[in-house]
This record gives sequence, structure tokens and C-alpha cells, in this order.
Amino acid sequence: MIQGVEQPAANIPSFSIWFVVWFAGMILLAVFFTVSYLRCKVEFRTALPVNNSYVEWRVKKRPLIRRISIRQSDSISTPLTYGIIHPVILMPKQTDWKNAEQLQYIFSHEYVHIYRFDAMTKLIAAYALCVHWFNPFVWVMYILFNRDIELSCDESVIRQFGDKSKSAYSLMLIRMESKKSGLSPLHNHFGKNAIEERITAIMNTKRTTRITLLSACLTVLVTVSLFATSAIASTDSKTDDTLAINAPKTSTRDTVADKKSPRAIIHESADILHYEDGAPYIHDILTNNTDSNIIETQYGMLAYDEYGSPLKLYWNFLDSSTESSFENVVRTKTNILSNQTEEYRGGWSLYDGKIMEDFPKVGNGDANHVAYSLLCLKQVLFEDGTVWNNPDYENWFETYAGKETDVDELQNYYPHEYKIE
Repeated sequence: MIQGVEQPAANIPSFSIWFVVWFAGMILLAVFFTVSYLRCKVEFRTALPVNNSYVEWRVKKRPLIRRISIRQSDSISTPLTYGIIHPVILMPKQTDWKNAEQLQYIFSHEYVHIYRFDAMTKLIAAYALCVHWFNPFVWVMYILFNRDIELSCDESVIRQFGDKSKSAYSLMLIRMESKKSGLSPLHNHFGKNAIEERITAIMNTKRTTRITLLSACLTVLVTVSLFATSAIASTDSKTDDTLAINAPKTSTRDTVADKKSPRAIIHESADILHYEDGAPYIHDILTNNTDSNIIETQYGMLAYDEYGSPLKLYWNFLDSSTESSFENVVRTKTNILSNQTEEYRGGWSLYDGKIMEDFPKVGNGDANHVAYSLLCLKQVLFEDGTVWNNPDYENWFETYAGKETDVDELQNYYPHEYKIE
């Protein structure tokens, strides 16, 4: 068995087929939104300003920091709003400019879109859809998001004009719905969502009363009080030992070690890594949670494929006459200080299936199927000359060597603790 050292990764880009598919889908969807927006923007250039006394009065009555333009076009059938810095309310050319009641509802609805920067939020939603186009839940989110924007604006208008406006506002929505056409995903249309759902929501809109507001505040206060009381009780129940915590640990592994027995060695992990040429190797990490420094370790290694089947490997022993075996005991000189986790020190190479220089034996290729590795300490030599032999090693070997092992058990094997008596 030889000990390999991890080589620096080469800066060679690699692209999987899934990345190409995702990237192509993102570009196509982004192009769709962009073309749709630019096509509408070209059409909107022909829009004419509205010269109407009522419109001018409405603009002066509800001034905003951003300058609002109201224009009309014969390329649309329902009102819409577009633009972020200089928002525009675009009205159909056939709008009945003498119907003051209908105009006040339309302008109030579109003002809510502008005030809330809905054009910006819809742009962000479209960006999220482009990036996550493969996720059906994001498509559902995008549809419901656009629906909720319109429902929220409807609710705001009803609260502004009162419950008596519900019938008139709903009838106006029906008239607008009968005229709508086309798809402009980045604009805020007055009547783009399911009309039945919008009217139902309008009819169910209730005015917020003082009693309702007070009840909501009381609910929040009671909930916060209960959680605060629970937190205080939990803190008071802790022992003095818990309160006497030393300085924060310098690493996660140190914290893991402290949670184990006072005299123990912990195999934190044994990961299957790969060199640049794809050859696998095992990189394990030990924590010395004893009061003596470790200078040498000896342990057995077992390998399994992704289904938990044992692999009988020709491990990389220098002696080419070594037969394959489920038990592969390795010995390594190391220096793990007391109460410390070892630094990175390379890994155990699994050059199976490849003839190496001065190593004529070649394996059967099973090393390329290694997905899990179980390691168990057999012997530990401490700096003071003390030797610890693991009394559970033989039992561990009989339990796992050459045996089918459940994948969940393989995944949850680490951190593996050895109690030092």
C-alpha cells in the first residue's frame, strides 16, 4: 500500500450535457421575454398622448415622484402599464373618455401597479423563471405570482372606493376581459387573469375594522410571549456545566471531538476522492481526543460500491505477489497532537485496473466502482510509547468484511468513535 498525495486540479473546463440543456433553455426563454418586450415597445412608439381634461385632472390629483405619462394606442384592447423609471399608462384608443366612473377605476388600478413597482418585480420573476425553467414549481410560482399581483390591485381599489363599488368594478372587469388579446409577459395588464377568480375575490373582500386589527395584534403578542417564556425556561434549566463554556472552537471538527468521550479517537470521515486522471483514492481524517500525541496508526480498510456490495480489490501494495483480500491493513506514521484534528496528508491510492511503474499487477477494475469505504483502527502508537490495540477490531471485521451492507449504514458510519481505555 502506498500513500498518494492529492495533485492540484487542472484548470480544464468540463461541461455536462445537463448544463448545456439548462443553458440552452435559459437562453431560449430569455430571448422569448426579450423579443416579446421589444416587439411591444416598438408598437407602443406609435402611441399618442391623451388630451383629456379628466385625465389631466387625475394626474394632478395623485402626483408621484416618477413622472407618469398617459397615452393611447389602437394596438391594445385593454389598459396596461409599462416602464419603471418613466412609467406609462397605455389606454385603448376606443376608450370611452366620457365614462368617468370607469376611468377612475382603471387609473386607480394602474396607479397601484406603478406605486408598488410591479414592473420591476415582474422583471425579477421573469429572470427567476429563465434560470429555473426546468422546475415546474417555478412555473406555478410565476403564474400565481402574476395572478396575485392583479388580485392585490383589485383589493386596493375596492378598499379605496368602498364596498358599494364591487358590482360596478366587477362589471367593468367583465367588459375588459371580453376585449383582451395577446401575450405581454412583462407588462401589467388590467384584465389578464382569470376573471371569475378575480370577481370572486372582489366580492369576498372585507374592510379591515378596528376589532379585526386589534385581534391580529393580540394574536401576535400572545404568540411572542409564549415563545419568549419557553426560551427563558429552557435557559434556566441548563446546568452550571453548560454555562461554563470555554472560548469558541476554531473548527467544526474540534466541536465534534469535544462532544465525544474525554479519551477517544474519532474517524471523522473517509471520503472517496479522485486524481486528475480519474483514479480514486481514500482520504480519511482523524481527531485525537486524548491527552497524548499520536505518532503511528494501523487500521483496516474495506470498500463497497454504490449499492453496498463489497469490493475485493487489488490494493496498491508494493509487493506485487499480494493476493486480493477484504482486509487491507495499512500502517502510517503520522503526528496528531492531543485534542487536535490531523491536517490534510494525502490519501490511499486505489490505482486498480492500471499497470504502474515497478508494479506489474493489475486489478479487475473494481476500484472505479468504489463509492464507500469503511475504516477501523487496529492499533495506535502514542508519543509516550503507549500502544492501544482495538479490542473491537475483530468483531468489526467479522461484521463488515465481504458482507452486503445497507447504504444508509455506510452513509452514517462516520464519525466513528474509538474509546481509549
